[in-house]
Amino acid sequence: MSAVARVPGHVAERARPDRMPEFRSRFPREDHREKTMKIQELIKTQSELLWRFMGFFQNPFLRVLHALVVLFVILQLCSSTLMRVTPDGASWTAWYHMLEGMSLCVLGVILAAYSLGKHGLKYFFPYLWGDVEQIRKDLISSLHGQLVAPRPGGLATSVQGLGLGALLLTAFSGLTWFWLWRDGSPAAHGWRVAHEWIAWLLIVYLIGHGGMALLHFFVWQRRVAKK
Repeated sequence: MSAVARVPGHVAERARPDRMPEFRSRFPREDHREKTMKIQELIKTQSELLWRFMGFFQNPFLRVLHALVVLFVILQLCSSTLMRVTPDGASWTAWYHMLEGMSLCVLGVILAAYSLGKHGLKYFFPYLWGDVEQIRKDLISSLHGQLVAPRPGGLATSVQGLGLGALLLTAFSGLTWFWLWRDGSPAAHGWRVAHEWIAWLLIVYLIGHGGMALLHFFVWQRRVAKK
């Protein structure tokens, strides 16, 4: 028998395979923790950059108000898929949707009043005065693949004006439906249908406006990274 085999405890140590799996099992946990930390850091960095980017167009108050409106609209869209309303009553998700909708009405009025008070109607609705020159220039630039910056009476600000209108119409049509439903009015169903159709306009605006905003943000981010 060799000298190695006669060493006390040597064979016993080699016969403990349970230690290796225990040692290796730590690596997936560490990898998962590291990936989670990287994702958290990425979200934090991108949020700070987005806040900085929005600062080129909005002051801090408007940025916070804008973020709250976007958050409430997304929560409204999510809760609308889970709500159930009948003449006999409503689910708790429906009550949540209605109560949050009232808050969205207040936020929408504040946003519209602040924006219109600062820039005026013509800034967002130039076509009401027959002024479509800047919109025409922005459309030509867009057709040539150029990103259009927000300009007074331009394409981007005109779209923002339509978004304000869609937001207010959606919020207040929903509020009207709620009051009529609570009172048992037969007109409640018609207002519900109108509210749902108007909400689709807001969804289209949210996707289009949000998508263009993110595209502008990523293009700006790449330009900053090159400097």
